[in-house]
Amino acid sequence: MSLELVGKPKLLSKRELELQEVKYIYSLRAERDELQEQLNTAKKALTEIASSRQEIYRGGTSVGLELTEDAKIAFDALAEIGGDDEN
Repeated sequence: MSLELVGKPKLLSKRELELQEVKYIYSLRAERDELQEQLNTAKKALTEIASSRQEIYRGGTSVGLELTEDAKIAFDALAEIGGDDEN
């Protein structure tokens, strides 16, 4: 049984390597932009949830508003995410 080379690996020119590198950079940027958009959407939803309040009743009378449990969780999640990175 003899080993034969099916084909020699093609060496890429400097120009071809640069083109591959540029394509890779653009794909990374597109992925980053998509992830940033998803993060911004999540922040917007969490912000809305964090501002939700529920009425407090004592003796059948409304005595004020307080954060819901979901609002407290959303507020903590926003704190963990950090800054306002709209871009």
